[in-house]
Amino acid sequence: MSLLEAIVLGAVQGLTEFIPISSSGHLVLVPEALGWSHPSLAFDVLLHAASLVALLAYFSGELLDLGRGVLRGDEEQRRLLGLLALGTVPAAIAGIALGEYFESSFEDARSSAIQLVITAVILVAAELALRHHQQRSAQVGSRLRGIPDLRVGDASIIGVAQAISILPGISRSGSTIGAGLALGMGRDAAARFAFLLGVPALFGAMLVQLPELKGSGLGLGAGIAGFVASLVTSYASIWGLLRYLRTNSLYPFALYCVIAGVAFFLLV
Repeated sequence: MSLLEAIVLGAVQGLTEFIPISSSGHLVLVPEALGWSHPSLAFDVLLHAASLVALLAYFSGELLDLGRGVLRGDEEQRRLLGLLALGTVPAAIAGIALGEYFESSFEDARSSAIQLVITAVILVAAELALRHHQQRSAQVGSRLRGIPDLRVGDASIIGVAQAISILPGISRSGSTIGAGLALGMGRDAAARFAFLLGVPALFGAMLVQLPELKGSGLGLGAGIAGFVASLVTSYASIWGLLRYLRTNSLYPFALYCVIAGVAFFLLV
């Protein structure tokens, strides 16, 4: 792998891991469209590690508060930790039970392109559900739900949405944010919970693939370049998406997924 390929793919991973347009789908489709070899699992581990570091850095304050609160016996923080743990279970079960199927799906670029269009459908459906909740809230004088309002069933539903996103063309952030909107959460709260839920998800994915680093033959230069590119763009995409969602909808990302899905389907 050349330095250029490593930087481009690292940037692709970082930008699309948190923006709801599917990082895994783009890591399948971009090399296919450019005629490059598909990145090794070892390289994929490094890119996910960089995204995890960016996520930990951005939410360091909230995660420290969560840890301190749990140790102090704060009920709200313990409850949040329990919801995050519960939301992680479906993806863990799916990864273990259907691991071989998911791995084989990464070899089918056309299926990934189709799944990008499915991601667009998820985003549009989520926005329509949010509009319904906003209208109902306005009628009864209530507010949209926040993270403290989530219950066990809500965390389970968002966790199932995260499990489905193991498929390469289904966006993890899109499906989890979309599930939050469908449950009556505001965009910012849904995105924050989805990102916090991404911490154990990325950590687990990295651990599963960690043995691939041994004897992988991954070049040091390419590895560092990909890691740095993924780290910088991951942090930027988290910051940018959270700011964007304060006042804007998911419709532009849905439109992009349709255009990209059709274009990649025709190209590959």
